[in-house]
Amino acid sequence: MKAHYYFDWFDKGMPKQIAEALLCDIPERKSLVFIGSDPSDYSFNIEQFDIAMRWLEPVGVIFDEYSLVDNRTTKEATRRLVKCASAIFLLGGKAAVQRAFLDEYGLHAAIKESSATSIMGVSAGAMNMSAKWISSKYISMGSMRYTAGETKFYDGLGLDNFALEAHIDIENTKLIGNDLFPLSQTIDVYAASYESAIRVKNGEMKFFGDVYLISESKIQKMKESDFVE
Repeated sequence: MKAHYYFDWFDKGMPKQIAEALLCDIPERKSLVFIGSDPSDYSFNIEQFDIAMRWLEPVGVIFDEYSLVDNRTTKEATRRLVKCASAIFLLGGKAAVQRAFLDEYGLHAAIKESSATSIMGVSAGAMNMSAKWISSKYISMGSMRYTAGETKFYDGLGLDNFALEAHIDIENTKLIGNDLFPLSQTIDVYAASYESAIRVKNGEMKFFGDVYLISESKIQKMKESDFVE
């Protein structure tokens, strides 16, 4: 059973207990495949790749081989790399552009059929792992998240049946009241803060840092739990 890691963002580096859980969940670390969030912005993807490596390497989550896929790799080669990966990492950045790339390259099935024992995503990548996410006019994330003046709901890959809101400002009552509360009537919404993460394995969810469950227009802060079993 694959372990799914939903990272918000780590300004302080990857926490030790998350690294320990990853090392358990990826017993054979032969290849890690990164999926960029903008297939045509190579410098941006490299920047996001470098950030992820600065989280993983210092805590010992090291692989024999690394691949970064964008539109420089063919669809067939990309799907082959993903299917054979030991782990997959969906990078942060431009969520809607990444979602379109996943569709264009047929990576939904490739990710689910992959031999990877862990799938990770950060920020935009984590949102795209979830079942749904929001591009909201009530948050200021520039071209990374939304088109100013409108709110749009997106379907993610649906690796787990919940919606994810990254970088939550729990004091943003307009976002919560106008977008997240209505969405929470149809699906549970997990809202993550900086320095937080969600791990899902065998149907069990564990939380690190400040993560909130929004369900049927009610907010509950989730209790932290040890990722290492």
